[in-house]
Amino acid sequence: MSFRVLSLTLLAALAGALPSEAQQIVVLPNGTWANDVTPDGEVVVGTAPGGGFIWRWRVDPAPTFVPGADMVAVSDDGTVVAGTIPFAGPSPETAAIWTAATGWQPLGGLESCDSFLTSAYGISGDGTTIVGLAWMNCHGLGFRWTAATGMVPLQNLANGNNRCSAISSDGTDLGGFAQGTFNRTPAYWAADTTGTVLNPAFRGEVFGFDEDGDLSVGTNVFSGSLYSAFVRNKQSGVMTNLGHLKPTWNGQATDISEGGGVIVGFDILVFSREAWMWTAGSGIVSLNAKLTSLGVTGAPALQVSRACSDDGNVIVGGCAGTPLGTAGFIVDLAPPSAFVSLGQGLAGINGVPALAGTGALLPAAPVTMALSNAKPNGSATLFVGLTAINAPFKQGVLVPQPNYVLGGLRINGAGAMSLPFLWPAGLPGGLSLYWQAWLADPAAPAGFAASNGLESTTP
Repeated sequence: MSFRVLSLTLLAALAGALPSEAQQIVVLPNGTWANDVTPDGEVVVGTAPGGGFIWRWRVDPAPTFVPGADMVAVSDDGTVVAGTIPFAGPSPETAAIWTAATGWQPLGGLESCDSFLTSAYGISGDGTTIVGLAWMNCHGLGFRWTAATGMVPLQNLANGNNRCSAISSDGTDLGGFAQGTFNRTPAYWAADTTGTVLNPAFRGEVFGFDEDGDLSVGTNVFSGSLYSAFVRNKQSGVMTNLGHLKPTWNGQATDISEGGGVIVGFDILVFSREAWMWTAGSGIVSLNAKLTSLGVTGAPALQVSRACSDDGNVIVGGCAGTPLGTAGFIVDLAPPSAFVSLGQGLAGINGVPALAGTGALLPAAPVTMALSNAKPNGSATLFVGLTAINAPFKQGVLVPQPNYVLGGLRINGAGAMSLPFLWPAGLPGGLSLYWQAWLADPAAPAGFAASNGLESTTP
C-alpha cells in the first residue's frame, strides 16, 4: 500500500496542475443539430452543414465533421452510424450506414416513384439493423435493413403511408406511425416485420424506446386537440399521459432513460419549440429551468431535447444558437466524475476488459481500480501516465504515457481484479492521470488484451 501511494505522489510531483472545470452545457457550432447519443453519454452524432458530425465530446477537443450525409443515430459503442445522403441531382435521398473504415455506404431502396427514395431514422445498439422510411408504389413504408436481408418493407398498417421512426437497442421493437382514421397514429412492429396499431383513431407517433423495448415514448392526443407526451408499457399495454410543458402547446416525448426515470422531449406551437425533461418527482420541466436550478447561467434557448443517455444525465438536441440559425447542444446534469472512460480497449477471450475507478480522489480517501471481463486466472499490468499518448501497441492502442508500471496484478477465476489504495495527500487540483491495464491473452490479436483507457482528475 505505501509503495503505491509513494509512487503516485512521485508522479504528481513531476506534473503541473491542469485547470479543470465541469461543463454542464456545450453549444456546438452554428448550423449543427445533435440527433443521438450513446447509452454511456460519451459519443454524440448529428447534422452539420454539408454532412454530419461525430464527437467523443469529453475526450476530443472538437467534433469530427463527416461530409456527405447527416448522422441521425449511433450504435451503442459509437462506431456505426445511420444517416441519410441528401438529394443530389439525379440521385435521390438515400438511407446510408457509416463507419470510419468504410465511410458512407448507401442502403438502396424499394421500388419508388418519389425523389425521396429512403431516409434513415434509427439504428440498433449493435449497429446491424437500421430502420426508417422508404417509398414503394408512391406510398411511404417503414423499412428494416440488415446486411443479410437488405432493405425489407415493414407490414403496411392502417390506411398506409407508414414510417418507422425508432428501434430498441436490442433490435426487437420498432415504432413510428401509420396514417390512421384522422391523422398519424402510433404504430409498432416486431423484428419479423409484422406490426399493429393500438387504435386507428389515436393521433400520434412513437419516437423512442428503452434498451429492450419494454417502454416506448411518443406523442398522442388523449383529449381535445392538443398532443401530449406519452410513455407506454409494452407488458401491461398502459399508455400514460405525461402532458406537456405549456398549457396551449403540443408535447412530444423523444427518448427515455433505461428504467424510465428520465424522459426527454419538447413542446411545439407552430414554429416555436421548447426543450424539456420529465421525472416522476418533478413532472415535465423546462431544460433551461433545470440548468438554472443547477446554477448554470447564460444558456441559449434550448428548443428540442432529442435523445438522452441510459442514466438520463446527458441530453442532446438543438437550440436557438446564434442569430444566424440553430445549433446543437449537449447538456450534462450529473456532478462531474473523477473518472472518465476513454475507450481504446482491445478484446480478448472475454471481450474488452473493463477498467473502472471509484473514489473521490481526496487526500487519504479510499480509491479502487477494478478490472473485469479479463482472462480468468491471469495477471495484468497497470500503466499510469501523466499524459495520454494513444500510441499503437500490440495491434491496439496504449493510452497512457507509461510513466509508472505496476505488474503482476492477479486476476481471479471470474476474470476480475480489484486494486484498493488510499489517494495521496498533496496532489494539486485539476491533475489528470491516465490508466490502462494490459494482460496476456491468446485470444487477442497479438496475444495481449487491453482495457479501456481511464482518465482521473483531482477536484
